Amino acid sequence: MRCPFCGADNDGKFCSNCGTKMPQEQQAPAQPAQDYVPIQPAQYIPVEPEPSQQEYVPIQPTYATRITQPVQKRIKFNGWCNAGLALSIIAWFTMGITSPFGFICSLIGLFDSARKHQPGRGKAIAGLIMSGLIIFSLGTLAAVSYKDVKQVLEDGEFESPVDIIQAIDDALDRQDSDYKKKVDAVTVRDWVEQSGSLITFNTDGTFKVYRSASDKEDNYYYGKFRLYRGSDAYGQITRTYRKYGITNSDLQELKKSFATLKSDNYVCLVLDVEGGKMAGETVNEAKKEVYYGYFDDDKKDQLVLVNMKNKLKTHYIPH
Repeated sequence: MRCPFCGADNDGKFCSNCGTKMPQEQQAPAQPAQDYVPIQPAQYIPVEPEPSQQEYVPIQPTYATRITQPVQKRIKFNGWCNAGLALSIIAWFTMGITSPFGFICSLIGLFDSARKHQPGRGKAIAGLIMSGLIIFSLGTLAAVSYKDVKQVLEDGEFESPVDIIQAIDDALDRQDSDYKKKVDAVTVRDWVEQSGSLITFNTDGTFKVYRSASDKEDNYYYGKFRLYRGSDAYGQITRTYRKYGITNSDLQELKKSFATLKSDNYVCLVLDVEGGKMAGETVNEAKKEVYYGYFDDDKKDQLVLVNMKNKLKTHYIPH
């Protein structure tokens, strides 16, 4: 620093040449204090993103799921169709008793399922076919065996449905041509008894019994007859007319009388007496006479009949 008085260079507070006090360095004047102004945050202006060429698809979160089988909706069949088929099946095991009900329910179900758009038409058709076949078979059976079964039911004392079934089966067996030939072998001829009485059979199912073969104007009675042979005769004796008390031992006793007796030789004769003429007077008394016995099919010359009521045995030979 130069001395302002003498111009000498000095570095102290006083000039080394003239002793003049050296002036002090001037400090920069202090800046006046300014009021504090807080910095304002910059205003946020949202900027819309530029549209992307591809649509943004957010990623969906995935969760662990339990693997289960899909629940299937239960199919509801028409109730009428179900009932018709069930009753038709039951009819096969109950002698067709439920077949009319099965046919009606199946018929209703066929139309009802179509109206309600419900499944089950196949069941209804199956029920109609099954019950229809049973009804047709029963109708045919009734037409063929009505008279025989009716007569058997009227004469017999049935204890269970099995007896009725057996009676129907026997009635059907009588429709066989071989069976009719066996019956005709007995009924195509007249038979005379040892005492002289005569019994005649006609093709229309009627008969006449004369007290004497030599006198056909008096002392006779007439009516309708039914003759059974073989196993059918055995069934009539032991089941249908069991009320007369003919036992298997009675049949065995009859068998001892004939060395050639076979089951096919058994006969059962039922005479439904409608009237007659005795001692010149007309008799209108109706009664039933039932006989069991044996027909000699080998020689065809002997017919043995035993009255089931009084156990009277009579022997007949062809007239």
